[in-house]
Order: sequence, then structure tokens, then C-alpha cells
Amino acid sequence: MPYANVNSKTLFFTLSAPQSPKASPLTILFIHGLGSSSSFFQPLIPSLTSQGYRCLTFDTYGSGLSPYTGHENSTASIAADVLALLDSQGITENVVVVGHSMGGIVASILAAEDAVSKQQRFNAVVLIGPVNPSPGVAEVFEKRVSIVEKDGMEPLAATIPIAATGRNSTPLVHAFIRSLLLGTSPAGYVSLCKAIAESAIPAYESIKVPLLIIAGAEDKSVPMDGILHIMEKYASSKKELRTLEGTGHWHVLEAFSQVQEIIGNFLKEL
Repeated sequence: MPYANVNSKTLFFTLSAPQSPKASPLTILFIHGLGSSSSFFQPLIPSLTSQGYRCLTFDTYGSGLSPYTGHENSTASIAADVLALLDSQGITENVVVVGHSMGGIVASILAAEDAVSKQQRFNAVVLIGPVNPSPGVAEVFEKRVSIVEKDGMEPLAATIPIAATGRNSTPLVHAFIRSLLLGTSPAGYVSLCKAIAESAIPAYESIKVPLLIIAGAEDKSVPMDGILHIMEKYASSKKELRTLEGTGHWHVLEAFSQVQEIIGNFLKEL
């Protein structure tokens, strides 16, 4: 299995090559959310590679197959890990960053830093149920820290799969989410909860690249007012918000076909 050593951490990643004779210059970079892993995005990869896109997925430090070794996480440190991972693979331009939930914070940080530095590595941003840092958000994740420190991941694995999904979800989706949560290191999860709770608000207003936001109409984890705030603050001249009916917070798993189509159409217009 492929691992990269970046910033004194070992990150599991998968770089999927285009499977089309007409390869796109774009690399689609995926950043998953809390209690998840790169497997969350796996259903999207075959379609995207068949359309000629190169796809890079990875497990954030302390998630999935990326072991947690005691270094504290922050959204800024995750962004730094992403840049180091891209550098390790020689990917310096034409990147579309896709971030889910916590990964949405990191995606916006990357795009904002890219705009300020004028490196122009990132061509567009896709946010799926993005978290917008706020005192209310911090309180939610501080409570999760207390739960996991006391009882491990089992209480969350018993509740989140149903509580955080919409009416169109299925028992198979619930089982997959449960597996993702139980596969997360408790210490890594706590570190990522603190990263979200303590995150600065990304400089949305500095980002001018095209933006797509995908929201779940029944997402109880990410309030719509936070998503609308992000949408308003981005300085992009091309930005689009798509809302999925009957869908909660685990969009790719709950509404795979819709997410695949929406992202595919967005990429074709870049």
C-alpha cells in the first residue's frame, strides 16, 4: 500500500491515473471529514478516472490507515500535510480540491493561501457539507471529545450513522459509516475534533477560483446558514450551490449518483 512520509507523519494515499485516452490536465484532490477516511470518496473515482482525471485521495493524520503518533492536529497542519503530499507526487498545478465537512475547512484554507501566495496551484474548489468554524461548532466538537475520551468510538458509531443521515439513506450506508468511525483511532479523532473546534475561519473573501458547494437538505451536522455564509463570502465570480433532497451529512454515500453527476458537470465547465 502506498504511504508518504510528510512533516514527520505517515499518510496513506492512493493516486489513481486517468483511464481515458484523452487525459485531462486536472488532478482532483479529495480531503475527507472527521471520523471518515479516503474510502468515503472511493465511489466517485472510477467515473472520474474514466473521464480522464487523475485522482488523489488520502487519509488525514490520525484517520483510516494514517496512524496517529501524538502530534496534535490543526486545520492548518492538515493543509500543510496536503501541500507536502502534493509536492511528494510532483503535483504543482491544475488541482481541483474537494473537501467534505472538516475537509471543507482545509480546502478553503488551501485555496485562500494559494490566492495570497499567487502560486495558482488550485483551479477550483468543491465543498461537500462544509463546516464553517464558529463558537457553536466548537461547542459541538468539544462535547464529542468528552464522549470519546470517556467511552471510545463506540457511542458515536452507535448513533452517528442514523442521526447524521437523511431519509433516503439505507442500512448498508449506515453500516459503512459505522465501519469508518470504528476504524478511526480514538486519539486521532479527539485531535481532529480539537482541530475543528480551534480552527480559524478561512479567508473566503480572498478566493476567486470557481466554487461548487453540495449540501444535504437534511444535514443536521452542518447548518445551512453556515453554508450560505461560505457561499456569500467566497469572491468567486463562478459559484454554485446544489442541495440534495433527502440527504444528510454523508452525501457521497447517501446520494452517490447525484454527487457524481454534479461534480462531473462542474469539472467539464472548468
